[in-house]
Amino acid sequence: MENNENNYNESSTNVKLPKQTHDIFAIMARGHFISSNGSKDGMNRLYDVINNPDNFDKLQAYFNVIKYNIERGNNFFYFAKIDEANSLIEKKLETFEKYIDIIDLFASMDNKITIGSRFRPSEIAEECNANVRLKQKLQKIPLYRSETLSNKVREICDLMTRDSFLEREDEQSETYKVLDSYSYLMDIVNSIAIYEDPGTGGTEPAGGIIYN
Repeated sequence: MENNENNYNESSTNVKLPKQTHDIFAIMARGHFISSNGSKDGMNRLYDVINNPDNFDKLQAYFNVIKYNIERGNNFFYFAKIDEANSLIEKKLETFEKYIDIIDLFASMDNKITIGSRFRPSEIAEECNANVRLKQKLQKIPLYRSETLSNKVREICDLMTRDSFLEREDEQSETYKVLDSYSYLMDIVNSIAIYEDPGTGGTEPAGGIIYN
């Protein structure tokens, strides 16, 4: 990263870049998103800076020097690596598998959780506790070992906040907001088609995943 930062600092000294350039790089280089409806750490302001056509062209040329490309989603931005190896792309896609069951759960709630939704983990836990089908969906979500439904939902929210799909709006009430970048997550998960393929002997199915 140090070499990247050296190139980053030296690449375009004659270009007048936005003063927020370093903040933008620090966020998106970690694989995070900048959403228009985010409010923490001036997220919405950073979105406006990138969305300005004059700024966008300068930033795009600047980051291209270190092999980053600014990608535009529906009210959010993120980095894509230029000429990224296929193995890294596949590994990145595989990390989204854990979200399949989470999105399925969110979409199955009485009040479906989608972009712009606000909720508390306790509300999801209560609904899951009262609905056997939802409870089963929550319990089968992998990677979590919490003994209570409330703590399991909290861990999911923590994960999604770290990955910049949620934002914790209020610490005291434990209220979360779904960010615009959630649409990227849904698009990726929807592109993962689970299929069954006959095993080598033709007698047992073997699971697989197709990335469209």
